[in-house]
Amino acid sequence: MAPYRSFREDHAAAPAPPPGPVADMVQQFADPYAFLRELVQNGMDAGARRIAVRVETLPGACATSVADDGSGMSREDIEGPLLTLFSSSKEGDDSKIGKYGVGFVSVFALQPELVEVETWRDRQAWRLRLRGDTSYELEDAGPREGSGTRVTLLQRLTREAFVEHARRARAALRRWCRHAECEIALSIADHEGNVPGSVERIDGPLAVAAPVSVTAVEDDATFVVGPSAGTQHLPRPAGGDAAEHGQSFAGFYNRGLTLFETGSEVFPGLSGVRFKVMSPRLQHTLSRDNVRRDDAFWGALARVRELVKGPLRRELAARLAPAARAAAGGEGAAEYAAMLEAALSSPAALDPDEIPFPLANPLADERALAGIRSLAPGREPLLTAERADALTEAVTQRGLPVVLCSHPAVAALLKQCFPKTHVQEARAAYLLVREEPERAAEGDAALLQVVAEALDRARHGVAGVSLCRVEGALRQRSAILLPAGEPRRSCHAAREVVRSAARWRPGHALYLNAGSDTVALARRRAAVDPVTAGNLLARALLVEAKGPLDPEDSDRLLDLAARPPPAGGAAARGAPGGRGAARRRLPR
Repeated sequence: MAPYRSFREDHAAAPAPPPGPVADMVQQFADPYAFLRELVQNGMDAGARRIAVRVETLPGACATSVADDGSGMSREDIEGPLLTLFSSSKEGDDSKIGKYGVGFVSVFALQPELVEVETWRDRQAWRLRLRGDTSYELEDAGPREGSGTRVTLLQRLTREAFVEHARRARAALRRWCRHAECEIALSIADHEGNVPGSVERIDGPLAVAAPVSVTAVEDDATFVVGPSAGTQHLPRPAGGDAAEHGQSFAGFYNRGLTLFETGSEVFPGLSGVRFKVMSPRLQHTLSRDNVRRDDAFWGALARVRELVKGPLRRELAARLAPAARAAAGGEGAAEYAAMLEAALSSPAALDPDEIPFPLANPLADERALAGIRSLAPGREPLLTAERADALTEAVTQRGLPVVLCSHPAVAALLKQCFPKTHVQEARAAYLLVREEPERAAEGDAALLQVVAEALDRARHGVAGVSLCRVEGALRQRSAILLPAGEPRRSCHAAREVVRSAARWRPGHALYLNAGSDTVALARRRAAVDPVTAGNLLARALLVEAKGPLDPEDSDRLLDLAARPPPAGGAAARGAPGGRGAARRRLPR
């Protein structure tokens, strides 16, 4: 708790520091909330292991305090380094500018009514009160065990202003101190608004928003480097500055405190890279809003470039294979898509043959393979599927890989990886034909017989006519023409089936697709009039396969339609026709 329970006295508004050294020093801070960074830094300089920041309402006021468990200060420390910019209200000492206290004066950037410093060490505590006119009072606060310092700012704020103040205080701590080397806890308590208090850890590990990153610790410096590509496929982590999620990002830190961060300045050779460097050799500029561009700075950038070209590229290659296997197993599809995009983007791009892709079905007992283009022979397209199914299994059994694209970005990235190769969905390139296993519907046998006879008369005889189901490509086609003797379940390239139908080679068997609208309609009609249904279906099948009929074929079909079918017909010939009659009863 802050030391003051009430602050309802009718004080005049706190004035800005009068002209002089203090006012001049306050002006150097572009962000008035940078005082939190300065107080945290003072605590870290004092060896603090934990720093507690508290923002709370008091009756008629707001208290903002920063407390640390560092070494504390003696009276000599207070009257020497800390008060070099202030004058004593009791002794009338002249102001003087010294090396220390520069950061501490930032507490006056918010023009507080009062700043109170409590500090203790060697069983002795001191209390210092500083006012906006740079006067101060120092008093003995009695004996106290341990060591530490607490700085408290008192302001008069409305509740609405307090809410905004608390928001900006949190944002400042997140911006300046989120990688601090000691524990930092922020608590906010709005007593007057009856809002439950909250406690939040500010400090966190030095990390970048990237699908994969490398960390290098060298002497007293730490480098974290990762690619920016691919992160749009991953959930955005809480916290962090918005600039961290840009196309490029650079952050420079000393002991975890922010010196400079940018998402707009791109350094040579580091476009598309997000990196952070923490080193005691990096220093801020006099204005405290940038990092000094000195030898330490340029040396750090050179090391980042080396990490991108070497360790980061190797780490990305090493992580892709297990990520692809996990995606093939149904886990981590977004993580794999993010890594894949990073592997295709400069400056850490991999060779396409190094990049593994998840497979819908194992090929040679592998669920993920690199160099996948070489596995699609000749002019075969690279095949994709959103999920594994009977069709992808059948295609894989033909020796062709099917890339599993369970994340929507993978198919587009596959095309980016092989820009000169045709990429196609497996269901658009291949079909799985299954002979209809169900019980025949009324009229099916007669329908198949009439279709076979009609095709014979039109000089397009087949070895047999069966019913089937088609999965994948051509699933709306009325019939599939395949070599006689094909197994009850077979996989075929769509282009081969279309070419075979156009040529209508003798010795092939005809499989009527029970799933097509045309065949379904013919089966319903065949229960009443199989001759008309069979002739119309035969005509439709020839038109579908070969285009408009010549006059002679048309006359033969019309002649057949005028006569009843023979007792025995072409449908009885050939194994496919004999075993494959449809056995499904459809409603009339």
